[in-house]
Amino acid sequence: MLRLSAIVATAFALTATSGRAADTSKGFYAVPMQPTEYELRWDNGTLGYVRTHILGGTWVANDFDASTLGATRVQYLRFFSTGQWPNSSWDGCEIGIYRLVDDLPGRLIWGPAFVQGTGPGYRWCTFDVNWALPKGILKFVAAVEQPYNYPHADPYCLDTSPATGRAWTYYQGIWKPLETYTNLMLRVVMQGDIGVAPTSVGRVKALYY
Repeated sequence: MLRLSAIVATAFALTATSGRAADTSKGFYAVPMQPTEYELRWDNGTLGYVRTHILGGTWVANDFDASTLGATRVQYLRFFSTGQWPNSSWDGCEIGIYRLVDDLPGRLIWGPAFVQGTGPGYRWCTFDVNWALPKGILKFVAAVEQPYNYPHADPYCLDTSPATGRAWTYYQGIWKPLETYTNLMLRVVMQGDIGVAPTSVGRVKALYY
């Protein structure tokens, strides 16, 4: 069982951190990558830290740029989390998609939709979105909200690689960069009609599994 190691106060919101944890799923969860499906991510797949906010109503998010990908439909949102900390249950969270305007998160354009993880331990939770980005909008922010106060919250996870600066947090109408030295383990699976090599695509990397 994870032990709460610190309660950290920031100018933006209070955060509880569980410290370093074992990655029992090895960072991969079965979402078949079809020939026209591409998983976009910033994390390296290795779990480093588990966190939750003290106050509910807080979103965490990653921004993505699909403008050169040839994929316009968001098939899935994938979120690494657990139902065993901080209160040994999956309480559920909200997922949503926001616009990205001038490299800043904008208004909500899809969702919110309430979802809940299943199974014990740390894992990739895969949620159906099946929604095409509006015409002309290919930069977007995939987000997960913690609707409940601590400890009735599903935490978010961070990896072990250096931060790319693409993670955000939102509370009481204000978006701010997520303060972390690593990357938020939140991904999207896009669907398109053309093939893309697994290399740098705009400001995000398309990877195959």
